[in-house]
Amino acid sequence: MNQKTKMIIAVALTAVMCTGGTYMLTSGSGSDTTVLRLEGSTTVAPLMEKYAEIYEGYTNVRIEITPNGSQNGVDAANSGVANIGLSSRNAGHASHAGLTEIRIGVDTVVLIVGSGAGVTALTKTQVIGIYNGTITNWNQVGGENRLIVPVDRYEGSGTRSYFEESFASDGTSTLNINRNHASPAGGTGAVIGFVSSNPGAIAYVSLGSLVTSAEKGMAVALDMTNAGTGTAFSPITQLENYTLKRDLVLLVKGEPTGPVSVFISWILGTEGQKILEEAGYLPLAALS
Repeated sequence: MNQKTKMIIAVALTAVMCTGGTYMLTSGSGSDTTVLRLEGSTTVAPLMEKYAEIYEGYTNVRIEITPNGSQNGVDAANSGVANIGLSSRNAGHASHAGLTEIRIGVDTVVLIVGSGAGVTALTKTQVIGIYNGTITNWNQVGGENRLIVPVDRYEGSGTRSYFEESFASDGTSTLNINRNHASPAGGTGAVIGFVSSNPGAIAYVSLGSLVTSAEKGMAVALDMTNAGTGTAFSPITQLENYTLKRDLVLLVKGEPTGPVSVFISWILGTEGQKILEEAGYLPLAALS
């Protein structure tokens, strides 16, 4: 029995109609379609789009995804606007209080720089200086004589909150981002595009969001110990070789039931975790 057949049977066996009429999942041609609404993290959303493309082929489920930031995902899950909120904040984050968290994998946050920066590694202190506005030219960190254009993320971004927490202090200086100095550029895709077209730019993004070899080539080594040597960057062994890691989390109001539960179980299963790994994220099995 192939994987697709197993999935169809599994969905059929777990078909549920809730008394409130919110969900209906059935199998067979001509049956009603269930709509699952997902909203939140612009890091998690592209992964959900990959899932939706495959999962919709198995079932009579249509998945609608709104990428608008982790905080909006939290709010949408709390209010019931979304069946599932998407968050790139670590499991246990204070903003998730009152919601059921389902950790589906781990992401690595990498620093990327424009083609004219002239650096391949940065220390934690240097990154803090760049985002505080005390380091303004790449030649101050061993690069080209070019102004630095730090790219910030919009308020409510899970990547932004994780970045701020990770670089809060290095013992000698504290991150206090100069918002006028940095250049907000929207969600993950917009940030990558901005850095690609601006030689002096620097930004922080999800490793899984870097698709092409050119995009991956923008990533620089990061030394969080300030030893000045940098940490080797390798997308194959990202957990061992890159320091900044955070959870990918699904958020549900109450316990998952019906089609929501079936979809999440599929994500946590063999096929869902394989898709996650192929997309550049770390599956749960790699963490054990």
